[in-house]
Amino acid sequence: MATIKEIAQRAGVSVSTVSRTLNNYPDVNPQTKEKILQIAKELNYFPNAVARSLVQKKTYTIGVFFGNKMNSGFDHPFFLDVISAVREVAGNAGYDLLVFTNKNKERATYTTLCRERSVDGVVLLLTGEGKRRTEPLVELQNSGIPCIAIDIPLIGEKTAYVESDNYAGAKLAVQHLIDLGHRRIAFIGGDEISKTSYDRLRGYQDTLMENRIGFDPTLIRLGYFSKEKAALGTRELMANKPDITAFFAASDEMAFSVIKTLRDLGKRVPDDISVVGFDDIKEAEFFEPRLTTVRQDKYQLGSEAARMLLNIIENPDYQPTPVTLPSQLIIRQSTAVLQKRFRQEGEDS
Repeated sequence: MATIKEIAQRAGVSVSTVSRTLNNYPDVNPQTKEKILQIAKELNYFPNAVARSLVQKKTYTIGVFFGNKMNSGFDHPFFLDVISAVREVAGNAGYDLLVFTNKNKERATYTTLCRERSVDGVVLLLTGEGKRRTEPLVELQNSGIPCIAIDIPLIGEKTAYVESDNYAGAKLAVQHLIDLGHRRIAFIGGDEISKTSYDRLRGYQDTLMENRIGFDPTLIRLGYFSKEKAALGTRELMANKPDITAFFAASDEMAFSVIKTLRDLGKRVPDDISVVGFDDIKEAEFFEPRLTTVRQDKYQLGSEAARMLLNIIENPDYQPTPVTLPSQLIIRQSTAVLQKRFRQEGEDS
């Protein structure tokens, strides 16, 4: 394989000039640069990535922690859409992605894995328990490794996070149901540890209180973003609270499970009970009935995270700050005006 020394000899320039040209330094004469690149092409020269990383102290690799110890995350359309946006933005800037699935790595922390693989920075895209502010996450936050988290409130000198406005999105969902006449609105939440779940629960509670409906904690079940647990919670609620006329689920996949369970119980959606989800994954538009949901801009989440991370990596003076992106209510076919007989029963009770 050709070397930069051979290119320098052919071009009649120094080795350092060839090196600066191949590494895209701006201080090389344009005509000289064009000549060097043409010779490199003729000699079929490919830069040595290892050598380049030693010189520039960069590997042009971004790590992505994806999923958690129980679930790789690859089977969830929301996370796939986000990581696709990260890959596109990073790729356009000349960076490769190294995906850590976080399985069978109990001995290694996030920080250790990043340093072992010499990544320039990392995006945290974790599910379930992985969102918890555990000691390994705090270690990464304080490690000096550039890091952008998605939906995890990490803040540091080289750390920030991107999230959707989960609180405002939940308020939109519940207000929509109230506007349709619903008062007995159940909530299938996420978990008790993540900011995402807390913000959606808070939006549900505050909207009920603002409309003078009152907050009934017995209408809440935690679904842990699991189809199975969402189904179990729906059955429990319908058995104990048969006057429920609407469900708000903290994710689309849990909303699908709610609808399927209600069908098993002989209920029609939305004729008997309305259902709203959260995320607006692709399946929401094709599910039967088409799901009313809160849309997160998954591409913008991923692309904003990647842009922020690249800014930290390439600009030592850049100070990242958290970014909250707007949510949008998408009204489809799984919600309807509360039928008169249900409204009358609610008023009588």
